[in-house]
Amino acid sequence: MRIAAASPIATADRSLASQIAAQLAETNRASLRRLSVDVRDGAVTLRGHVGSFYEKQVALQACRLLAGIVRLIDAVEVAAVN
Repeated sequence: MRIAAASPIATADRSLASQIAAQLAETNRASLRRLSVDVRDGAVTLRGHVGSFYEKQVALQACRLLAGIVRLIDAVEVAAVN
């Protein structure tokens, strides 16, 4: 991760990304801990692959529980785990 000058928005985005990562880790689902979280100006993008639609919904709901998210962009793909 590249760290630039700490503007208030950048600091808030990093804090929000950390909170989201913690929420996903609390689900105790390994596939959710591997999701990529990108936060820019309060807009959160979740990317990656999960094994079921249920896991995708758990990830999105974990994000919705947090304050400070301006927009939630779902780029999570459901892929069969081999």
